[in-house]
Amino acid sequence: MFNWLNAKVIFLVMLLGPLGWLNVGCGTSSSEALKDVSEVSGTILLPTGRPLKGGKLMLRPFGGVRGAGRLAANINEDGTFIIRPDEKTKIIAANYKVFVGLNDPKFRSLKRQVPEKYLDVSEDEFETDLFMNLDEQASNVVLKMTKG
Repeated sequence: MFNWLNAKVIFLVMLLGPLGWLNVGCGTSSSEALKDVSEVSGTILLPTGRPLKGGKLMLRPFGGVRGAGRLAANINEDGTFIIRPDEKTKIIAANYKVFVGLNDPKFRSLKRQVPEKYLDVSEDEFETDLFMNLDEQASNVVLKMTKG
């Protein structure tokens, strides 16, 4: 009977153990446990090092953090931007892909200066090499685009 009990326990551990690991997971399960950011600010630079003089900065979360949503801010004439939370949007300290929105006709001339990989499109698989980790830094961030 002792051997049968050990075999049963071992079987249950082998069966249910992996389910326990799946339940624990790698991410955070609720937005209450995530750190909120009060404001995101910085400057976005063209590959030449000059500031981007207009448009919209678009941040898309990646990495599977629950509760993190898309963020956006207008880019000022000096390349600076500020994102503040509102009643609909919380800023979660997570990783974000950086894109630039230049869909307004008044920004048509800027499209030639911004490499295509940074232009905001509706496809989520469109890639960028510009990222922000708001858990590490959320103020005075300098985002510099690269050519190509």
